[in-house]
Amino acid sequence: MSKLVSRFAWLLLPMLAAGICNRLNAQKTNDDIFPPAAAAKEFVNFDKHGFIIKGQRVFLVSAGLEYARIPHELWRDRLLRLKRAGFNCIEIYTFWNYHEPQEGRFDFTGDHDLNAFLRLVKQLDMYAIVRVGPYYCAEWDFGGYPIWLRFKEGLRVREPNAVFEAAVDRFFEQLMPIVNANQVHRGGAVILVQLENEHPKGWGTDKPDAYFAHLQSKAVSLGLEVPYFFSGLHHGSDPAGDNTQLDAGKRNSPWFSTEFWSVWYNYYGSSQKDADTYARRTWKIIAHGGNGYNYYMAHGGTNFGYTNNNEDAASYDYGAAVGQTGDLRPVYTGFKRAAYFARSFQFILGNSEDASDAYKSFTKARALHVSARHSGSSDLVFLDNRQDTAVPTQVMINRQWIPQHGPLIVAPGEIVPLVHNITLTNTVKLDWAVGRILGLTQQGPATTLVIYGKPGTDAELQFTTLGKVDPVTGIDGFNQVSNNLFLQIAFNRDHPVNYSFETGKQLVRVIALSDSLAARTWFAGTQGKQYIIIGAPYAGEVTTTDAGKIQVDAEQFWTSRQPTPVWIYGSDNRPFTFTLQPAKGEHATQLPMSQWQVKDASTPAAAAFDDHTWKQSNDALQMGADGDISADAWYRTTVNITNEGVYTLQAKDGGDRATVFADGQRVAAGNLHEDALSMQLTAGKHTLAVFTAHDGRDKLFNHLGPVADTDPKGLSGAVLLHKGAPVRISNWKIIPAAGTPNTQSIPAFDTAAIYTIGADAFDGKAGYAWFQATIPAVNGSDMLLHFKGVDDNVTVFINGKAVAQHTGYNTAFDVPLKDVSGAATLTLLVQNTGGSGGIHKQVELTGTAKEDIALTGWRMQGGPGDVQSTDRFTNLQANTPFDKPMLYRNSFFIDSINTAIHPVWRITINGLGHGSVWVNGRNLGRYPEKIPVNSLYIPECWLHKGANTVVVFDEDGQLPVGMRVEAEMASSRDIQSLVF
Repeated sequence: MSKLVSRFAWLLLPMLAAGICNRLNAQKTNDDIFPPAAAAKEFVNFDKHGFIIKGQRVFLVSAGLEYARIPHELWRDRLLRLKRAGFNCIEIYTFWNYHEPQEGRFDFTGDHDLNAFLRLVKQLDMYAIVRVGPYYCAEWDFGGYPIWLRFKEGLRVREPNAVFEAAVDRFFEQLMPIVNANQVHRGGAVILVQLENEHPKGWGTDKPDAYFAHLQSKAVSLGLEVPYFFSGLHHGSDPAGDNTQLDAGKRNSPWFSTEFWSVWYNYYGSSQKDADTYARRTWKIIAHGGNGYNYYMAHGGTNFGYTNNNEDAASYDYGAAVGQTGDLRPVYTGFKRAAYFARSFQFILGNSEDASDAYKSFTKARALHVSARHSGSSDLVFLDNRQDTAVPTQVMINRQWIPQHGPLIVAPGEIVPLVHNITLTNTVKLDWAVGRILGLTQQGPATTLVIYGKPGTDAELQFTTLGKVDPVTGIDGFNQVSNNLFLQIAFNRDHPVNYSFETGKQLVRVIALSDSLAARTWFAGTQGKQYIIIGAPYAGEVTTTDAGKIQVDAEQFWTSRQPTPVWIYGSDNRPFTFTLQPAKGEHATQLPMSQWQVKDASTPAAAAFDDHTWKQSNDALQMGADGDISADAWYRTTVNITNEGVYTLQAKDGGDRATVFADGQRVAAGNLHEDALSMQLTAGKHTLAVFTAHDGRDKLFNHLGPVADTDPKGLSGAVLLHKGAPVRISNWKIIPAAGTPNTQSIPAFDTAAIYTIGADAFDGKAGYAWFQATIPAVNGSDMLLHFKGVDDNVTVFINGKAVAQHTGYNTAFDVPLKDVSGAATLTLLVQNTGGSGGIHKQVELTGTAKEDIALTGWRMQGGPGDVQSTDRFTNLQANTPFDKPMLYRNSFFIDSINTAIHPVWRITINGLGHGSVWVNGRNLGRYPEKIPVNSLYIPECWLHKGANTVVVFDEDGQLPVGMRVEAEMASSRDIQSLVF
């Protein structure tokens, strides 16, 4: 990824994503899609107006979700929650390192069973868009590349490269047959495939080099026949932007966004403000000619095990519509309303043209922007309030201002769609609907339109009918003049109001709801029968019982303690009524834990430890060289010290955290490239052991070329003991420079601002800045300034004289101090070429290499060891933290597993350092979290009745005594079966 995103994006607000989007869009103008092969054309096709699936125009409402971030036992639950929100499509990545963690060892079983997942999508009558890589991004470890690729000689990623292409081919030969067997024309769910992902060179149908041609030919040779494209289409947090005609120009393909960034990955949960923001951005796509969108993410999930990258930890909640634990956020409701509408009128939206000019004088309120889409004889007209205050309005229909009984109130930022000239039955046409339509559905002989608004406001519908009209319900709302039927609607706060009439044997029904009831309304069906479920906080499975009854599993979240009325409309005109009752008594919100046990996990540090089976090398090998894919590794060697004193461990490459042991005793700890790992060593032979750990690998956004030395972890390359301890340069000041500064004239820093190492000095923009600090007394000529990372390019001045230049962002370099004695002034002129910039890592004063000791003869082994072994644990007695890696073990007890009571449990990580937690042998992911949540989700399917085991590997030796197993109230729920 770019500098800006790869290191600091998790700190940014989602609004910054728009800037990232602009940088992506500057690289891509091609949003075309390759057409289907002849064999698939009858099942999935497209033109410039939209998608055509099985002969029908389809508006794609797609949900980004990763099966790799969800236990397979919960796939159906998460997919169903998205289906209930109106989604008709799922978009997924097929992370390479998830399926081939070790070279040649493929895993497509259990949680990795892609075929089972795609079959489930099909079973739920949804479509799938599959993004097969081989690069993915996605805040996933190493961008989805297997670690073993790092050790392939001559390998360069995402370029014409025989070594890389051969590895990709072997993976595709396992992956693509699964994807291709699930293509829509073969009875499956897959309608689109994306090759590559966010490549800096080629999007859409671009093929800038032979690498793209190779991916294409390989995928096609393996049976890819549905439409496909490269890299992505219209990524951004506001994909429509200010474009009011997305279908304008000489288009060849539908307008579709494969990554509509909804909220952002530094969030846990989302707010009503988020819901309003992203709802508006969704309606802009619908109103301006888009043919679909995919929210990234609609459900984020969890980075189990070691799958997180360096920007996140266990949770990948993303503030998504469906939360990490299955709860429903405010954005869910906004997405559902847009989805229900778009799919109800996809026969227009999937084949429409701009008709805005026909409605220039349509509304009484000039503050509203009006746009329209036209298809056949039907129109959708959109009233867009771009102001921050509500706008009341009426619209001109047949020389009358409608609604007649009161204005339509358009909320700040809202886009309200009005419907014109829609055929409902062979004798009834909806001429106008001036109000907010939730959805339109066919229920046997009944055609049902659900409309909503705030209590106390009005809406008006006008129908044209043939034959006799017999109002059945809501008679007071109807007024018939000849063949025109007018319906005035006043919205009620507490219950749905049914307005219906018959023509012949066909029932036309309008169900009017308050906006709060609309948020709890669900369109669901079983065995060809459609139902409208109103009032339930969530309606899950809808099934037919053995007795032929219909059963709806309705959920009541624990945050609600009030009885909840529910109405269910089938084809009959009278609803079935129920009341969801809150649970009797109080739910258990915490599970007691037993006595903590402890085991020393630093035994490999002991001088006598047997390491003869470990991987051997002269220089240190980076993490993963032995095939281990965890976030931990041990290194061991011996050293002879001639002169007693302070020594500092320095590794040429590698990261992140390290704990150094000499003869079994901890002597230093810190970050390999940010802290001085200094230790006191006596003369003689010593065994050195270094425990290393990282918090995720970079996702390599936009990276092309070799990966062997990109973001290495552990110790890597030459490692030495440097005599003495470095002196850190501090008290930096900064002066921004206008334009290209004159290097012959250093500004005075008398009143300059204070600068903090690591801060972005450029506000994400290109430019120059001066930095200055004082070097403490320099003794002798054998001294160096060691720069650990400056972003991007830098000129170094000592006492006003330019002494060195360095090009390249965030790479270490040294500057010798010649002819300098005593204190000196250090000045830097830093050039930033884009994104964040400044002095990103420490600057230190150190000695030359005259007394350095090269450490060689390394042995290394990855992993935290056998964390599930029960040997050597003892009861935890300590009340102070340890200073080395430790294992802790405990258990908590669950009395019963009750299908009607569904608690969602999280385990807090209070007081812990860095590490991982296992429950019943399942790795919940890395901690600490980098988002506002201080606990790890325990999937319900991994728990069982009775004792459940917890194992904690804390790399810093912090104590687990503050850990608790607590219920997450927002997602814990009771389930009640409604049978009728």
